[in-house]
Amino acid sequence: MRKTILIFAFSTTIFFTVQAQTPSTLTLEKNDNTSTSLNLKNPIGFWHLSGPRSYETNNNFSVFWNDGTYKRYFTILDNGNVGIGTLNPDTKLTVKGNIHAQEVKIDLSVPAPDYVFRNDYNLKSLEEVEKFIDKNNHLPEIPSAKEFEQNGILQAEMDMNLLKKIEELTLYTIQQQKEIEELKSLVKELIETKK
Repeated sequence: MRKTILIFAFSTTIFFTVQAQTPSTLTLEKNDNTSTSLNLKNPIGFWHLSGPRSYETNNNFSVFWNDGTYKRYFTILDNGNVGIGTLNPDTKLTVKGNIHAQEVKIDLSVPAPDYVFRNDYNLKSLEEVEKFIDKNNHLPEIPSAKEFEQNGILQAEMDMNLLKKIEELTLYTIQQQKEIEELKSLVKELIETKK
């Protein structure tokens, strides 16, 4: 049902687009009793919207551009996964390429790291962090470059890990500022005693 609605909406959009782009033709084709397709042709090529073929075991829907070579741009699998630039979307939306957006909202499945500011939080000393970096060449609790290459990035998890590191840096800065104030006070006392 959703695919029918999507096909109808997409077809309607194309119909209105065709009215503005001339010379273009819109055709509905049934090929060898295997599938029905909708084609929007113009002098350079055509968009081809194809539903499932009778010999296929799925109900996939695809959008192609053909200018002498078929290029599949958009796929909807029968499980509801949508792919842009990929034939096999493995999640609800899989995009092979860049995404441009004004804003992206991510629902968190990992807790925000405000626990860093609790009194019982075990903040590593800078010496411990330095030793970890010397040994592993990356920050504690942050994947290595090799892990990024192999596994990609889970954005929500990474955002929370980076926020945790920022909060830890804030605590280190507060500690260092207190030490600076103590040193300034000691220097001031030393100067006063030498007068």
